[in-house]
Amino acid sequence: MTEARAETDRGRGESVRERVSNALRTDITMGVFVPGQRLSEAELCAHLDASRTSVRESLRQLEAERLIEIRPNRGPVVARLDWQEAEQIYDVREMIEPEVVRLFSLTATDEQLNSMQAALTEFEEASSSGLHPNLLIQTTTAFYDVMFRGCSNQILVEILRGLLARVNLLRSRSMSQAGRPKESLREMQCILENIRASDTAGAQAAVVTHIRNARAHAQAAMMADA
Repeated sequence: MTEARAETDRGRGESVRERVSNALRTDITMGVFVPGQRLSEAELCAHLDASRTSVRESLRQLEAERLIEIRPNRGPVVARLDWQEAEQIYDVREMIEPEVVRLFSLTATDEQLNSMQAALTEFEEASSSGLHPNLLIQTTTAFYDVMFRGCSNQILVEILRGLLARVNLLRSRSMSQAGRPKESLREMQCILENIRASDTAGAQAAVVTHIRNARAHAQAAMMADA
């Protein structure tokens, strides 16, 4: 690893493994590496500017997240996410996220709500520029992360965090559809506005609408790719 890269890692408080895992996860989410593609450790070392040990640790991490499969006699391969599995993920989100929103709404602070608004502002800027599509995923994750950290039922949050890598993969598919980023922004803004207004039922309904619309757009994108 270069000295400059190592310095950057320390500045961000990231370990080398976290940096490599984050970079590889982003590459898979954004389609740099596609489903079914074999991943060469040597090529990944060069691509990610990392040691073989760090790459192997990251591959194991992403295998646990179901983004990578380690196949006998073939090695690491980017996992395929079919629509049946995707639909189940959306089903789980629709069951759990309204309860997370309810619990978060009970104790949400101005600081937390302002953090959610900051994430949406960054989302809007990224959407308007169209230059950094990965920022749409990052800022959506940041928006939700505020609610996750503020939810009193950490078992529900653990379930959702366990799905996060695949949820972001689906988000990238959904966000690729024309007009979806602006629509998604309106939906998340509606969630936030209802929480600010102490309208818990409205916030729950808004999150369900958001999930269902994301599902429809992700399905359209996946069917087009099939």
